[in-house]
Amino acid sequence: MKNVMSRLDEIININNFQNIQEYLSEVTEMAIVTVDYNGKFATKHSRCSEFCKIIRACPSYRQICEKCDSRGGIEAARIQQPYIYLCHFNIVDLAIPIIANGYYYGAVMAGQVLIKDDNEKQEIEKIVNDNYTRVDFDKERELYDLYQKLPAMTLDRVKSIANMLFYIIKYIVEEAEIKVNLDEQIENLLSSSLLKVANEDIEKFSKGKVQKPNNQDNLNSNIIDLKHSSCLNRKEERNKRNEPLHRGNKILNPAFEYIQNKYAQTISLEDMASLCNISTSYFSKLFKKTTNESLSGYVNKMRVNKAKEILINTDLAITNISSDLGFEDCGYFIKVFKKNEGVTPSVYRYRNSLETV
Repeated sequence: MKNVMSRLDEIININNFQNIQEYLSEVTEMAIVTVDYNGKFATKHSRCSEFCKIIRACPSYRQICEKCDSRGGIEAARIQQPYIYLCHFNIVDLAIPIIANGYYYGAVMAGQVLIKDDNEKQEIEKIVNDNYTRVDFDKERELYDLYQKLPAMTLDRVKSIANMLFYIIKYIVEEAEIKVNLDEQIENLLSSSLLKVANEDIEKFSKGKVQKPNNQDNLNSNIIDLKHSSCLNRKEERNKRNEPLHRGNKILNPAFEYIQNKYAQTISLEDMASLCNISTSYFSKLFKKTTNESLSGYVNKMRVNKAKEILINTDLAITNISSDLGFEDCGYFIKVFKKNEGVTPSVYRYRNSLETV
């Protein structure tokens, strides 16, 4: 499979996962944050403890915290399993690797809890030296009180939470891989079908079923026209069935169906990406690749096509048509219409009225 996923947000829909993360944090009583392969936050920190907030606010301690996070993520990626460890304050943290196609994209970091039994704590690796646990803050007692308020758990519970998070992430990544695989298969299938049609048309031409050209230039021109004609025929058949364009892409189907039925409503990139359960960046790239249009351009074309029907079949005012189709400004509607059709809505209506006389 081609490596089409280059960033964490192309595997996990960050906006959707932020909500999942919040609930997981609440249920597990652990702080959770998702980071990319560089260790940078991809989500907002959920349930971050007051103690850790103060520690991370101090530049020198923040560097050690980030060092722990980085080391934890790398170790989890190395073993490709949850990695449970102790930070420089003997607080239990864990890292869940996000791996797709053999590549490490980031990790879900969880923890900020204490182990109830000191004997169990001996089983957990400590990432950094004990010397880093010295606290030089003026309000040391306040820090100690906040430290004592950290949730305390058994090691078995920590391991159970780690495994649960691991299999949730594993499922999400596998679903992303399936979608990308499916998209590639559909794309290859469509490419093969179009090539087959073009070859059939060329074969007809070679057997004399198409008018013989006068020279080689005409031959090339006819072949191009035949390929173009085949594509147009399929487009016309699709329009007759009143199907949205590019329905072959199963990943984007929810968005295409939504646009087909609710093109007059406000349609945002974020909402469509969420509907397809992919990130906004991946949706934008995949949509452009599939339709050769931006989302706004595609929606505007849908609206213009509907406007043409209304202009021909009704006497509805241009301003009303603009409003009914979801354009906030009539001037913008006229501009979009002219860009797509070469004339304004009024001229389009007038021309078609002459043709029907």
